[in-house]
Amino acid sequence: MTTTNRATSTSWLNGSGQLRLRTPSAPAARSAPDRFLGLVSAIHRYLPSPLRRRVPVSFIGYALINGSGFFLDIACLWFLYERLHWFYPLAVTVGYAIAGTYSLLLNRWLNFQSHGHLVAQGTRYAVGLVSQYVIFILGLSSLLHWMGMGAELARVLSACCEGVYLYAVTRLWVFRDSPEPEPLTH
Repeated sequence: MTTTNRATSTSWLNGSGQLRLRTPSAPAARSAPDRFLGLVSAIHRYLPSPLRRRVPVSFIGYALINGSGFFLDIACLWFLYERLHWFYPLAVTVGYAIAGTYSLLLNRWLNFQSHGHLVAQGTRYAVGLVSQYVIFILGLSSLLHWMGMGAELARVLSACCEGVYLYAVTRLWVFRDSPEPEPLTH
């Protein structure tokens, strides 16, 4: 690495040998993944200390992305079923697929900052989504409801389990080659 420091500029050679120049009056723009890591790191700092040691930064990012993906799923369902009058199972499936794609791409780009093969990661993520659907959305929520729990409470409890399950699948299998990001300290 070559550096030149002057009062007005800083230059260096990046990893590919290209010369970069940054002046103090025009600081380098932070990338979207860097800003996202800053946000999840700030949230992570507010967790109680015992919880902060156990909850990875990427779990907070996953919760933000997949939580917003849930709202996208519901919005698609509403639009496709209520406005376009699609067959309900088709509207549910298309909304779930759109939200799943959204979650995969944003987790890949912002949260795990992965550069692995998209098709391989997408295939593993699809397996995770299908298994999550069968195990938790159909299986666990139906079992809890059959045992006498109200349908809504059964669905909420199964949603909590499915969130942890899909995070584990995403972290340990889909983006297994991406290191856990270190929280930013400011």
